[in-house]
Amino acid sequence: MAEWGYILIACGFIMFAVVAMILLHTLRRVLLRAESVLGKAGADMTQLAAESKELLTQATSTLSLLHERVEDIEPFSSSLRLAGETLTGTLQRVDSISKLVTDSAMERLEKAHRENELRLAEAFRWLDVGLSVWQTWKQQEAYPPGSVPSSEKER
Repeated sequence: MAEWGYILIACGFIMFAVVAMILLHTLRRVLLRAESVLGKAGADMTQLAAESKELLTQATSTLSLLHERVEDIEPFSSSLRLAGETLTGTLQRVDSISKLVTDSAMERLEKAHRENELRLAEAFRWLDVGLSVWQTWKQQEAYPPGSVPSSEKER
């Protein structure tokens, strides 16, 4: 019976070897697929690295060009800023001058108004005196001395 035990152990070992061979073969196929996928990923990464390098080169050149343009425009923008500050100062001065001119004009206008009122009042007094004299003179012409007006006769 020991021989049967050896045969069973040998059969078990053979089955174990077959299962191990199947597992190793499956493992080999999985590793080959993984190697293929990793190879494709490596190729893609190499291509991505090349494209990234090209993109970085273009971005660097664009930024350098932009920096040059900014440096070229900087004096112009600085002069615009100075012109704006000068214009602001000028406008403030014009505003203060126009306020002074307006105040002065208002004072002169009020003074002229007061003077004109005095002159016109005097002129109207003289006009009133003149009209009174004229009216008196006209009445004396219409009613010579010694004649009685018709309105007084009726009374």
